[in-house]
Amino acid sequence: MCFRPPTTQKPIKCGECGAINPANLKVCTKCQTKLEKEENI
Repeated sequence: MCFRPPTTQKPIKCGECGAINPANLKVCTKCQTKLEKEENI
């Protein structure tokens, strides 16, 4: 059985390159663009 804690935030999609990043990051892991919180997927 897979359990996801309720505190887990949704990943953030980069607006520049489309990469999926963990919610706790401030910059994209692929293109280093600043991530905006409004871009949650």
